[in-house]
Amino acid sequence: MTKGKKKTIPVQTAFDEWHKDPEYVAEFAALENTFALADRFIKARGAAGLTQQELAERMETSQSFIARLEGAKETPSTRTLNRFAKATGHRVVINFEPLTAQ
Repeated sequence: MTKGKKKTIPVQTAFDEWHKDPEYVAEFAALENTFALADRFIKARGAAGLTQQELAERMETSQSFIARLEGAKETPSTRTLNRFAKATGHRVVINFEPLTAQ
């Protein structure tokens, strides 16, 4: 291999390979809700037209905390969810759904 050149693998190829591993599939499924919540944080902030810094100022917190929420590296409390919702012009709705048969 030429110095400075890295071999890359297409993302879909990597995902396809990882999904052959039952342990990976189980771990990924366990994190589905975490990633879904992070996605909702990002979309709500975007809909409000706010930068992470602007949102942090409205919530009286740090930009790095907002980044951790959006990166699924922080588990928010209900207090944080409510502060986030208020700062972005949303409301919190929590719902429980029955598990599907697996």
